[in-house]
Amino acid sequence: MHTTIPTCIVCPQCSSGFTQPTQQDRNTYVQCAQGHRYPVRSGVIDLLGAPRPQSIAAWSNEWRITAWAYERLWRPRSLSILSGQPFPYSRELPAVAAAIPSDARVILDLACSNGLYARTAAQQNPQATVIGIDRSLPMLIDAQRRAVAANVQITYVRADARSLPIATASIDCTLIGGSLNEMEELPRIWDELSRISTSRASLVSMHLLRRGSVSPRLLGFGGITLFGADDVPTSLHTTGWVVTTRQQTGIVQILSAQRHP
Repeated sequence: MHTTIPTCIVCPQCSSGFTQPTQQDRNTYVQCAQGHRYPVRSGVIDLLGAPRPQSIAAWSNEWRITAWAYERLWRPRSLSILSGQPFPYSRELPAVAAAIPSDARVILDLACSNGLYARTAAQQNPQATVIGIDRSLPMLIDAQRRAVAANVQITYVRADARSLPIATASIDCTLIGGSLNEMEELPRIWDELSRISTSRASLVSMHLLRRGSVSPRLLGFGGITLFGADDVPTSLHTTGWVVTTRQQTGIVQILSAQRHP
């Protein structure tokens, strides 16, 4: 785990800051200024407690086999399959890296899965503090192992995107790599993104659109939401963001946005 807990990570119960990790009785934990204590599991700060998946997609992310297979088998091929044309990492990740401001001090990979975008950000901006948040402990443990293997410093936190344990106006850039389609209560997500972001923050999202014969209702039963081409840009605009770049390849849309000055 990153040896220092960023000051922007706060207690989900009282919003106070944390001490650095402490070991007691062979267990490692963090404690906030008000005494609330949370475990550190395999290098991951667990602020969430027992899993509470609300969909088939969310349940599948709690399986160790999913965490093992996601970036090994599915993620490197996913955009090529979904877009109907070659769309390897060599095309996707440079676009993400280019959208991260060079002066970003704190970067968040939201619903980070195995931490692909977090590692990209840490390699692109080694001076920045990089945080990865997800609800799945198996995904985060795998992400932590990958960060160590890549020799990059990333703080991984288990938390819910609808109620982020992050101080107001503290994130300079947020990255969302495909997970927007699986998030519940999107209006709360947009509100949280606006709350935690600095006044000139950036946002990068890769997400999937409705197209062809795919049934949105059928996917909805599994916890997957497909967007119209203008749905995400419209939601960003109404919550104080300006879309700066936007590209679509098949059902894959990648856009970047900036907080309205």
